[in-house]
Amino acid sequence: MSEKLENFIKSNRKQFDEFEAPEGIWSRIEVELDEQIEKKPSKHLEILSLSWVKIAATITLVVTTGLLLWQYQKTSVADISRINPQLAKQQYYYTSVIQEKQDELKQIKKKDPALYEEFSSEINAIEENYLKLKNNLSTSPNREKTVKAMIQNLQIQIQILNEQLLIIDRVNQIKKEYKDETKSI
Repeated sequence: MSEKLENFIKSNRKQFDEFEAPEGIWSRIEVELDEQIEKKPSKHLEILSLSWVKIAATITLVVTTGLLLWQYQKTSVADISRINPQLAKQQYYYTSVIQEKQDELKQIKKKDPALYEEFSSEINAIEENYLKLKNNLSTSPNREKTVKAMIQNLQIQIQILNEQLLIIDRVNQIKKEYKDETKSI
């Protein structure tokens, strides 16, 4: 194809040379090229804007990865039902019983704040151990054993709360008997 073009140009050379370019055409082309170059942003600005885009993309990637890892860790710690559904049911039951017992215990807060504080500190110490077990669940080599320890901790909390409520009942009964005795005197 290029050979045909060359032959065509050679055979029609006189016709190509017969027309002269208009005067000043090259200077106008040069001015138009200079204008196009001036309109184009400089290389420095292009590099700078690309750097900002890269930085923004990197920050977005890091934040997204962090959020995904946090979400994964949150669901893996809290999902006992995957480890043992039966133990998960027990955990739910025991935590609801504990909540009820703690609500009962709060009734003495106004009457005897010192006793309430002492009872609460005992339960809080045991509950702190429960939370440690729960946080270690995701990294535990034997997760089912850890869940069983958590259930056992909940059972102990219930036993202690029951004993505390019995003590409160006894104290109230003794106070009532004491009032009755003082009234009869």
